[in-house]
Amino acid sequence: MINVTVNGTEQIKCNKGDNLYQVLTAAGYVFAGNCGMKGRCNRCLVWNQDTGSFVKSCQYIVDRDISIRLEEEQLTGITGHKMNLPTEQRKKPVTSAYGIAIDIGTTTIGMELVDLNEKAVKCSFSTLNSQIATGADVVARIQAADTKEGLEHLRLLLFSDIQKGVDHMLINTPEAVDHIRRYVLAGNATMLSIAEGLTTENLFGYPFTLKNSDIRVIEQNDFIASPSFENAASDVICLPNIAAFSGADIAAGAVAAEIDRDFSYRMLIDLGTNGEIILCNKEYGVATSAACGSAFEGCFRTANVFGSNIFDMLALLLKRGQMDAEGVLAEPYFESGISMGSNMKIDMETIRAFQLGKSAILSGIMMLVREIGIELSDIAEVCIAGGFGFHLNLTNAVTLGLFPQSFQGKMKVLGNTSLEGAYLSLIEPGFIDTINRFKEKIRYVDLSNRSDFNTIYIEHLPFRTY
Repeated sequence: MINVTVNGTEQIKCNKGDNLYQVLTAAGYVFAGNCGMKGRCNRCLVWNQDTGSFVKSCQYIVDRDISIRLEEEQLTGITGHKMNLPTEQRKKPVTSAYGIAIDIGTTTIGMELVDLNEKAVKCSFSTLNSQIATGADVVARIQAADTKEGLEHLRLLLFSDIQKGVDHMLINTPEAVDHIRRYVLAGNATMLSIAEGLTTENLFGYPFTLKNSDIRVIEQNDFIASPSFENAASDVICLPNIAAFSGADIAAGAVAAEIDRDFSYRMLIDLGTNGEIILCNKEYGVATSAACGSAFEGCFRTANVFGSNIFDMLALLLKRGQMDAEGVLAEPYFESGISMGSNMKIDMETIRAFQLGKSAILSGIMMLVREIGIELSDIAEVCIAGGFGFHLNLTNAVTLGLFPQSFQGKMKVLGNTSLEGAYLSLIEPGFIDTINRFKEKIRYVDLSNRSDFNTIYIEHLPFRTY
């Protein structure tokens, strides 16, 4: 017989192979679940004290002794467990458990310290990715990490940034020290390859094969020297990627945004140093990436002015007639540029960079719509994610031709969906499995191999509404 210990006070006997949900309900515990034991509603979650994580009891097969904790609202069964538990035990978790969600962006690293009992973010941290010293875009990182020596250098920079964030959050949340149970890392395939210690020569040329399409676990001793490792076993998990340039960041973000929730087509556009796009419904989808380069997220960062602000400025210049739709500055600004304050000016080089970046995104959108065989108007919802997109004026984005006019009224800004996906991977049992199922129905479209892409790209260079 196997023992199931509940809240440290009651032992339930069961057989090996029994379903945990059925064991608990037979003992008188009541759950408000309504999915018929299909694992969809998350209302039968129990805390596995042995692993420090939540599990769906309806999907859990008991194969060994297990100690679990139930929330107070679950202790309402016919055996009267709620009344028999001491008040202090009902109010206070048996064990403290925390996790850290990390989004490794090419330009910025975002982190959250999560109380796994409360499923609440207790502290957050963000910093510039120190790897930016080796190059601003993904291609520069791929080149730098294609040898073991270059990889180790970038890896040390990354882990130093993460260590700084962990230290900061633990100083501000001292009760979490020695109780970190899991780290979940999201990011594009290049950033995760560096974190995982994988050289990137495979990402430098066609056919752009992946070494890390599945989740990978980083050894603790190979990660960071956090004090949280001294008295607690921590998993360090990297989320799975879709393709070489469609990473875990957009895969986790798409699942977090539930863009595949029904038969309507929805699009997720993640605008950062690199642009990633997914168009899908519940059955099928396509993904691609478009090089935004430093024109978007990284541009003018030292002047405290970001790409989204410059879109506003370009829209103003277009309205004033100081720049035409082809992106040419009027005289007398053509040679010298136009001062926009804060010791910053917009010149032809800046404009050209933004033209190339915005046309790449819009053309990527058009290509995915063509690939699916629908019209732009058939897209029910457009989710905008990423650091660049968070402060973007959507009206100006349409005016300048970053997004098609048919997206007006359908767009919503979600912020850092990659970090949200990492957070949900910490607190929701089965979320990573959902990412795996999602990416299996997504086909990557390599724009560099499409002869029709260049035509669309050139057509959408002008700053105008499409």
